[in-house]
Amino acid sequence: MLDLKNLFYLLKIRHWIKNLSIFLPIFVAQAFNNNFLIEYIIHFLIFSIASSVVYLVNNTYDYEKDIINKKLNYQIDISKKKLLYIIGFFIALFLIFFVSYYQKNLIIIICGYLILSLIYNLLIKNIKYIDIFFLATFHFLRIYYGSIAFNIEISIYFLSFCLSVFFMVGSNKRLYEINNKYINRPYKIGDKNKIEFLQFLFGGFSVLSFLFYILASENAQLFHSQYLLFFNFILLIFVVLNFLYFQRNKEQDVVEFIFKNKVNLILVGLFLFIFNFNSNFS
Repeated sequence: MLDLKNLFYLLKIRHWIKNLSIFLPIFVAQAFNNNFLIEYIIHFLIFSIASSVVYLVNNTYDYEKDIINKKLNYQIDISKKKLLYIIGFFIALFLIFFVSYYQKNLIIIICGYLILSLIYNLLIKNIKYIDIFFLATFHFLRIYYGSIAFNIEISIYFLSFCLSVFFMVGSNKRLYEINNKYINRPYKIGDKNKIEFLQFLFGGFSVLSFLFYILASENAQLFHSQYLLFFNFILLIFVVLNFLYFQRNKEQDVVEFIFKNKVNLILVGLFLFIFNFNSNFS
């Protein structure tokens, strides 16, 4: 029996926070408009529902192994797994029809996200390192969705920064699973050093990408002060170092890190405040 609490965790509603990244193109381009608030909410719900369909299918498919890997906050009646797949299919179908009516040019992104997620769960998640690439791709699709939905062009520096962060987060997910000895993953304890190296490597790339962004002459007109941008750069270094240090020592899921790490909340909050304050459109 799936009550509201079960559904909340099965659909990973708290993970909807990840879908706020669809607004990153707006934030970077400084294109926020109060008149489009309802539209922003609709797009957030579209991608959040799509991600919950993916979580529903993945959590149902992996349920028997997940209950061995970790403590779950939901329960599934094994005999009703097919029913859950059918529910997920019809929710996805309804969502596709709604998107085709609301904004047709987003159908390819939503369908691509759903199809790639299915391929990942059935095949790719068992292939070392390729699976991390797919995890980063899912996050990138959120950014790309936002750029198309809000008609904002993505710069190469912004793209490089986001992909580096997503690879760092994807590497952390695998490191977390190694440390907790997940039985349905291809990585073993001997892979830990390689994954940690990837984390540091992509963390470094993210910092360098932001540095190139603030040095680009075409971005100068978007901000009041170049000095404040460099202060953002210093803050970003501390954000990345805090993430790498905390995750290596506490070994928590990244969403749990976002909610529970006070240092991260302060650093990211300060970064966003200064970035927005420095904006010529603030």
